[in-house]
Amino acid sequence: MTVRGNRVTPLAWMLLSSGLVAAGVWLACSEDVFGGAWFTHVCSSGLLLVVGLLGLLLAVSTIRTRVRVFPDRLEATVALGRTRTIHPGELARFRASGTGNDVVSAWTARGRPGFQTNRFHRHHDALEDWLDRNGGEPWAEHRAFSEKLTRRTKRKPVADTVSMLVIVAFFVTIIAICPGLFVLVAYDDAHQEQVTCTITAAEAITVSNRSAKGIGSSHPAVGIDSSDCGRLTFSRGIDDENQERTARAYDRAPGPYTFTVGAGSFWLRQHAPWARLGPTVYAISSPR
Repeated sequence: MTVRGNRVTPLAWMLLSSGLVAAGVWLACSEDVFGGAWFTHVCSSGLLLVVGLLGLLLAVSTIRTRVRVFPDRLEATVALGRTRTIHPGELARFRASGTGNDVVSAWTARGRPGFQTNRFHRHHDALEDWLDRNGGEPWAEHRAFSEKLTRRTKRKPVADTVSMLVIVAFFVTIIAICPGLFVLVAYDDAHQEQVTCTITAAEAITVSNRSAKGIGSSHPAVGIDSSDCGRLTFSRGIDDENQERTARAYDRAPGPYTFTVGAGSFWLRQHAPWARLGPTVYAISSPR
């Protein structure tokens, strides 16, 4: 009989981590995405590969961890280690850990890992029955001590699912921001295109820089409303001296203008407006 946890969650993490590894490999092989931004190229692809490989390692370790119960022995596999055969009387130390003291770990007299399992894993009662018969005094002492600990009496699948979804959402958000945002900036710099947008109004504004050199800093810009391209922000070449003059010039002369924009961020504006990420504007044709 095999004692092991639910494999759905680690399999989901494995798929997500495999996607990160694939994205990292693709970025590493796609020099045209970054243009001449080699530092962003190396760091972004390297970060995705490292995080993805670590996720794969943890997922595979979780899937492999199990205990097979036989009448005369246990066959335990912990993480990526080899399967160990444990005979009656070999386990010398036990420890409860984790939320609600659910995780049970064991070591042999030589200090080698014995097994690791969870009280809510499938068939865990079979393992406890085997230990009651063959665990000896160390197991009896652990059982007596664990009864005094604060323990969960039953699983909370809804709470566990919500917690996992929150963790996944946080993980995906972090990856989208770093290195996702830096990749987008590098892609825009290397892939500029010209589009025609009809300006309806313009105003002087202050924005925060989203570049790698100025996170958190504020600088003057011109906010432009257009009927066909949405809200655009023009900050290249704008300073405190020419901000008001530039905004007033475009506001007084509405109409179609040629914008030089980043291809990546402009594509997101068109196909994923929910992202709330404004296109990078590099230049605008002169006001009439």
